[in-house]
Amino acid sequence: MKQLLVLLLFISIDLQAQSLEILAHRGFRGLHTENTLEAFKKTLHHSHFLEMDVMVTKDMRVVVTHDPVLHEKLYVNKKVKDSTDYKRRVYDLDYNEIINYKLGYKKSKGFDKQQNIISTIPLLEEVLQQTQMYAKVNKLKVPNYFIETKITDRTDGINHPDPKVVVELLIKVLKENIKPTQVIIQSFDPRTLSYISKNYPEFKTCLLDKKKQLLSVYLKELDFKPDYFSPNFKQITPELIEESKEFEIPLIGGNTNNKEEIDKMYELGIFKIISDYPYSELP
Repeated sequence: MKQLLVLLLFISIDLQAQSLEILAHRGFRGLHTENTLEAFKKTLHHSHFLEMDVMVTKDMRVVVTHDPVLHEKLYVNKKVKDSTDYKRRVYDLDYNEIINYKLGYKKSKGFDKQQNIISTIPLLEEVLQQTQMYAKVNKLKVPNYFIETKITDRTDGINHPDPKVVVELLIKVLKENIKPTQVIIQSFDPRTLSYISKNYPEFKTCLLDKKKQLLSVYLKELDFKPDYFSPNFKQITPELIEESKEFEIPLIGGNTNNKEEIDKMYELGIFKIISDYPYSELP
């Protein structure tokens, strides 16, 4: 009994030493227009860990957007008269065409409290530069970034260039603007992560759980070892927790806006969790 109490005490002390970090999904889209420069700045008052998605344009610029196709449900382009022209792929457009698509006129579905911020789709370099400057001026914590490469093997050459090209473009922007310790690169597609691990090992990677399987199964399929693994709440089992410890691959909790799920993951030793809201603003 005494040994059990001592063990529980050590666990309690360890949990207290590790604070919960909420990774601001798309710049806390529950509160702000997603993936916009102003949203990321506002987010820094709640979280220094910004989650975002990147795509590549026709003229090889790295932009921050979740959507490979710009659609009328979220974007407004006043220069387009025919609504059928709205559905344009990011990879088919130069950046000087993409800036005509505005966000913030419409709320994201399911986020009624979202405050509209009229904005263009930003370049990644703008987001990195301006969020760091904003944090410095306002004496906030130095920003960290959780950046997803939005690629799949089914859309090579359609929604994006070759994965190696995506990585080279992304790494160039990152190296020019931040330190490798400030970023974790995430993806459902292991090809970009494999290329990063072999060619830019100073950058941390996170494999997103696409197949809903254990780490041990993934590691048999992969030719690299990710630095992190991100499953959703339903996939987090005692077996997965044990594998995370065994393989020394920390877990990052997949996106959830459920306070009970966040609390449970934290109790299980998951200290980085993705959400659309700050913890204090969870619905």
